[in-house]
Amino acid sequence: MTIEQLINKANEAYAKSDFDGAMGFLKEAGLQGSMNAALDYAYQLSSSKPKQAVQYLDSIPDSVRPIVHYHQLLIGYFGQVHSSDREVVEKLLQLAKQGVIEASITLLAYAPVKSPEFEYVAKGLQQKSPNIYQQLQLNRFLSDGHTMLSDNEASDLLKVDFESATRSDEKARNVIEDAMPIVVYEDVLSAFECHYLITKFSPMLEPSMVVDPITGKGRVDSVRTSYIATIVPQVADWITRKIDTTIATLTNTHVNQGEALSLLRYEAGQEYKPHYDALSVGQDAAIFQDGGQRIKTALVYLNTVEKGGCTVFPKLNLKVAPVQGSMLVFPNTDEQEKTILNSYHAGEKIIDENKWLVTKWIRKCTTNYGKFIYGN
Repeated sequence: MTIEQLINKANEAYAKSDFDGAMGFLKEAGLQGSMNAALDYAYQLSSSKPKQAVQYLDSIPDSVRPIVHYHQLLIGYFGQVHSSDREVVEKLLQLAKQGVIEASITLLAYAPVKSPEFEYVAKGLQQKSPNIYQQLQLNRFLSDGHTMLSDNEASDLLKVDFESATRSDEKARNVIEDAMPIVVYEDVLSAFECHYLITKFSPMLEPSMVVDPITGKGRVDSVRTSYIATIVPQVADWITRKIDTTIATLTNTHVNQGEALSLLRYEAGQEYKPHYDALSVGQDAAIFQDGGQRIKTALVYLNTVEKGGCTVFPKLNLKVAPVQGSMLVFPNTDEQEKTILNSYHAGEKIIDENKWLVTKWIRKCTTNYGKFIYGN
């Protein structure tokens, strides 16, 4: 069969929920020369067999292309095939020099803003793709001074940044309510990461919905007047995987327990009235099947809001103001999976500026998203 026929067969298999059949057709299309089919197959294989996914990409006709090397490195890093941060950093730097934009952006997500290594990577990106440099407004994240680094110096600094990203003790932890508890972590995301998430995923925004208790389907309701973009596996990238991993580490949960990240925007006058995140087994039966109960909620604020926009816990008379890069975490249920009454919360009405955040709802068991991206 031709590549086109194989891809059509894969789509037909997907329509019949024959995922193994679809995988087989994609694998063959990749071996015949379709890079996109090869990457689709490798990513789907990576959740259960990351090493085999990495090896498969070595066997395709496009294996020499830098962009394939980037995705191979991504699969290997999050699949723990690569054990050396130095090796990963050095390969990313090589790919960035070869013009792989994704490699530069990945490095920027690990480097502290205004640091010498951030400027090193940003200036390299400016040379390779001035348009992307301008779109990401990277000048905002550079220091006033200029530090010239050698390749080796930049590599050494970025290696330290990668190691710090996986350590939970690097984040300042502030318990603001003991009984539940409610915890705020500072500097979970850099200003660049916050800006990147807004820039990349805001075109996907659509009106937020609530679950209709009668139909079990989503519907627009005045209780929740924001906009949402769900970062599904098809658009998840290295940075969203990094955030998934960070949240799992700080919440002491497994990365595959998370639902997909959701980007939220609240405009002036918009709010999310008081509600519980815990699911009702009866009313939310369809949603409940995907990983069970929502045991925890993590909210990561992407900008600082001066007026309004607080996350409010009415039963505790407690407000948490949005501060860029910080993360609010609280449980929704107790050990017996009963709803914690004090988890009743709201998104306070916005006064005069947009509020941006990403949410991660964490389930008791593996979610479909978690299984697809990270396996069982």
